Amino acid sequence: MVTLRRAWPVLLTVLVLAVLTSLLLPRSASAEGISNEKIVYTNRASKGDGTRTPDIVATSENNAVVVWREGLRPGNVDMGYMRYAYTTDGGTTWSRPKILAQETDQYAWHYVILYQAGSTLYAYLGRTPIADDSETDGDGINNNGLPINGTFLKTSTDQGHTWQDASLSVPSKTNLVFSGHPLQRQDGTYVMPYWSSGRENGVLFSSDLHTWTLGGNTSGSGLLAGENQIGYSQHPASASAPKDSLYMVARDDRAGAATSTSSDGGVTWQPFVADADLPSNNIARSFFTTDSDGQYLYIYNTGAGLSSRDILNYKTRRPDATAWSAAKPFADGPASDNTDQPDGKGWDNYPMADEYAPGKFWVVWEFDTTRIKTNRLDISDAP
Repeated sequence: MVTLRRAWPVLLTVLVLAVLTSLLLPRSASAEGISNEKIVYTNRASKGDGTRTPDIVATSENNAVVVWREGLRPGNVDMGYMRYAYTTDGGTTWSRPKILAQETDQYAWHYVILYQAGSTLYAYLGRTPIADDSETDGDGINNNGLPINGTFLKTSTDQGHTWQDASLSVPSKTNLVFSGHPLQRQDGTYVMPYWSSGRENGVLFSSDLHTWTLGGNTSGSGLLAGENQIGYSQHPASASAPKDSLYMVARDDRAGAATSTSSDGGVTWQPFVADADLPSNNIARSFFTTDSDGQYLYIYNTGAGLSSRDILNYKTRRPDATAWSAAKPFADGPASDNTDQPDGKGWDNYPMADEYAPGKFWVVWEFDTTRIKTNRLDISDAP
């Protein structure tokens, strides 16, 4: 008993110290957030609407390739030629820009979308004519990147360092735009989101990424939906085929983005409904995806109209969450930085991203319409 009584003060001291240690020592920091912002490319002399609409594929943590469009001439928008650059050191340095698709005296390029399948990279490009007699200014020159009269494909087998022309077959659609990254449904079929005239939003199907056929499309509810992106639904209709339940998010002219769901791999879609938790206001294309852990990611402009493109925020939602997270800052470059492209002064705009590890993304966007920027975004432990 004497020994036990003497032990009590020691035990009490140890308990008190343990409690104090747990309170005073710093807790392990969350990994969530952005890091390593870099400028891939700067062009203050670009004509047209500047250096615009990039995309990215990350083939590993240290290797990535970025593509973008360069403007052609003053007064032109949404058309130009396509360039690319790559990194092998995590973005510390980027290659000298190279030509992905050059304009000619007959054609220019409207958009480019990237995708990786195995060791092959795919670049889908929309082409537009130089001449256009239908515009009211009477100069006979295309000034707005429409019509889109052809869709083309280039592939790379060396992580985007060099590219080659490849065969491509697509359905006949007026002004067909591949609007986001494809995904694979349960049977392995690739599903590509598209946007076309009449603000038609839908998907295309392919077994080989070269030949595409029409899938389902959606409109409805009076929403004027723009470019859409797709991901896997957090609430699959079938436990045995979770990749057949898809979720679509599209730019909309209202405050909230237009959303739709499909439970049959994209064959049919529910009418669009607006989601007030996903800001849109018809500003520009936002980025949406589902990460490899089933978490939603949405990167978007925070403004209230087409000219309000100065800030990018992001939101996340876990599969078991009942609501989206609060808005979190992603990019807000200085508005005073641009004197060469005044229409895009201070813009942080057109984000795209690629997941290189679970919950870890390499994000690209345009800044000031004179620069292409990248950053890392880690949502692997986002609440």
